[in-house]
Amino acid sequence: MVALRKFCCFIGLFLLLWTSAGMAQLGSRSTQEWVDVLDRPQRLESLKVEEIVKSLELKPGDHVADIGAGTGTFSIPMAKAVGASGLIYAVDIDTGLLAHINERASQEKITNVRTVAGEFNDPKLPQRDVDLAFFHDVLHHIENREPYLTHLASYLKPTGRIVVIDFVKDHPKAPHKGNEQLQVSLEQAAQWMKKIGFELVQQIPLFEEKYFVVFARR
Repeated sequence: MVALRKFCCFIGLFLLLWTSAGMAQLGSRSTQEWVDVLDRPQRLESLKVEEIVKSLELKPGDHVADIGAGTGTFSIPMAKAVGASGLIYAVDIDTGLLAHINERASQEKITNVRTVAGEFNDPKLPQRDVDLAFFHDVLHHIENREPYLTHLASYLKPTGRIVVIDFVKDHPKAPHKGNEQLQVSLEQAAQWMKKIGFELVQQIPLFEEKYFVVFARR
């Protein structure tokens, strides 16, 4: 009977942890599903990757945290932009995607990308040396956004910037139109940033359906 009670407690704890983890990333998918979605040719063509990376004004030697790096769509070109003296932290909670990025970097002979297994409330970066933290179509997938951003800020240099690119709330082209849980307005993002001591310093008009904004410490 004691053994049965212990087993039931274990199962209950497992289900609780599994449920909590499942809810901590909104709109989650399997690794292969993410690869299929993120690497669709039509999607990649619409991202304006080169224009975005150019707009970031990265310098040789910069350290960048690509939050929710996915398949490395931005990690790889940003690694080229910061040069051999720079470093890209490709952060994701999906270890399968991190393996995908490592393989892609190896194939392209990119040596300055370091994959990081983040947690739901903390990117778990190995150093507090980040010049730029980058969110592309990612912030709305984080359930506990304020705690996550609070942790993230602690890894940035005093002059560090946070860039957010996300869909305009309820825009006709937004994929999660009508789903409040999977939308983040610019106003909401700005409020959360204000709480961690960051203010909006730049808006880049590159998209119609997305806002592209830069935050820095006040």
